[in-house]
Amino acid sequence: MARRFAFLLVRDFTLSPLSLFIDTLRLAGDEGDRSRRIEFDWEIVGERGLPIRASCGVELLPTKGIGNPEDFDNVVVVGGLLDTNRALSSEKEAFLLRAAGKGVPLTALCTGSFVLARYGLLDGYSAAVSWFHIKDFRTRFPEVNAHADSLFSVDRGRATCAGGTGAADLAGHFVSQFIGQKAAQKAAKILVLDRIRSSRDVQPVGDLYPEASSRAVKRALLLMESSLQETLSVAEIASRVNCSRRQLERLFGAELGTGPMACYLALRVHHAKSLLEGSDLQIGEIAYRCGFTNAGHFSRVFRQQTGITPTHLRHPNRIPDGAAMQ
Repeated sequence: MARRFAFLLVRDFTLSPLSLFIDTLRLAGDEGDRSRRIEFDWEIVGERGLPIRASCGVELLPTKGIGNPEDFDNVVVVGGLLDTNRALSSEKEAFLLRAAGKGVPLTALCTGSFVLARYGLLDGYSAAVSWFHIKDFRTRFPEVNAHADSLFSVDRGRATCAGGTGAADLAGHFVSQFIGQKAAQKAAKILVLDRIRSSRDVQPVGDLYPEASSRAVKRALLLMESSLQETLSVAEIASRVNCSRRQLERLFGAELGTGPMACYLALRVHHAKSLLEGSDLQIGEIAYRCGFTNAGHFSRVFRQQTGITPTHLRHPNRIPDGAAMQ
């Protein structure tokens, strides 16, 4: 029997996470590319006849009226713009709360985590939130263990996703769990995704080098951002972007005024800074996730790059050891 997903779309929802999540289920759940709903099925639940507008202006009609949440194996809330007056209609709100009360697993895509948290449905759970929204989220919902150090999180009956292409990775996690990794890999290949990313993969943390212009340098920077924990050599990066090491170094020098390894280090430090500010991870764990050999090495490099230690960034009012004796 197909596993059924109910999608609740907020007003001004983001279209890409919805599409990527559903397409991963669609491609994984059938042989070839015939889109038969053999392993997975889905419905957009809402008031019949009332279109739901995406943030990009596209409007979708619900495929199923609001009924019994127990008819589904998972209820997925797709978030969107945060400045709208009301995220869910009263009917959808009631559907979501009934689902939670009946123990139906809940999933949030993009800012859908704000919706679940607003109803207390993430209290005591771990939640993956975009680095762009983490400070706002933690201020509003201190009862949630929110972090911006992974693409998605699955904690008991709650799954959350930072958004964007991470929705495909979260859907791939469900596919792997229910019908196997080969099906998830097939879907990823058809969607032209490089690989299936796990919950331990880090989020990209923004464009640190907007002056990059060539395809090779842009691809190299993206590759660096997605490989912060296990540092790649310049030769390997050059090979993956289809140029020689010397050519890549020359392009970095011309466009960014520095070498690939210096940029790589800056990206690692930049991501470490975002984790220090947006998560409760121990400094040693942050060092590990950002590719440093140990906490001491990380602290020295971080201070060289930023002028302060990781501890001082996280606790600016703390008096350093020995300072009170001076």
